[in-house]
Amino acid sequence: MLKNARLFFQPQIAAADNSFVGIECLLRETLPDGRVEGPSRLLSEVARTDNYDTLDWWVLEEGILASKRWPQLSVAINVSASQFMDPDFPEKLENLVNRHGASAAQIDLEILEGGLIQNIDRAVQTMNALRAKGIKVSLDDFGTGYSSLNYLQKLPIDKLKLDKTIVDGVGQLKPTAVIQAVCALARALGIKVLAEGVERAEQVTLLRTLGCHQYQGFYFSRAVDTDRIDELLACGWPSRQSPT
Repeated sequence: MLKNARLFFQPQIAAADNSFVGIECLLRETLPDGRVEGPSRLLSEVARTDNYDTLDWWVLEEGILASKRWPQLSVAINVSASQFMDPDFPEKLENLVNRHGASAAQIDLEILEGGLIQNIDRAVQTMNALRAKGIKVSLDDFGTGYSSLNYLQKLPIDKLKLDKTIVDGVGQLKPTAVIQAVCALARALGIKVLAEGVERAEQVTLLRTLGCHQYQGFYFSRAVDTDRIDELLACGWPSRQSPT
């Protein structure tokens, strides 16, 4: 199943100075002819064989290895709710980080809030255990599903990621008000805010004004392979990377 799997990486950019500060690991499939496609077929195969655990740990290990390759970057890795809610997960992850001699401080786990609402107490315990080991936790796709500002007060997270559906509306009255409110509360709680799906220059300007800390999206870069990340770091990362 995983022989055709690989990770691509999308840059995360600091709003303060447009510096290159992190990457998100994104699953991709390499076809026999060398083309790279999204993960839909891989995920369908995982669903058919009920092999989510194997995929989760493969992605986690590859992400940890990426963190060693780029020690100057934070590395965001998505993890399934079932894995995250396993009481043994924090210790297993710490063991994997230590086995590879990686830095826990670089690892930023991303979890969808929908996977947490069934057992908020367990989620809080897991987050506290991970953060005690130096591993960061982010709430992904905030603004969809069950999103509530109340979660920001309950969950001990380091970062929340504004979903593209909200970011697309920045500049319009209601979406802009929501983003401003989220950013204000997050800043008061010491939580960073990253805007996903940034595609236009005007979004960058408005999101910075509203209080976002970081951006991610095609305006700066699509998800790319390891060689391209190496090139971007070697050239000092232009202040604005054209979509590719």
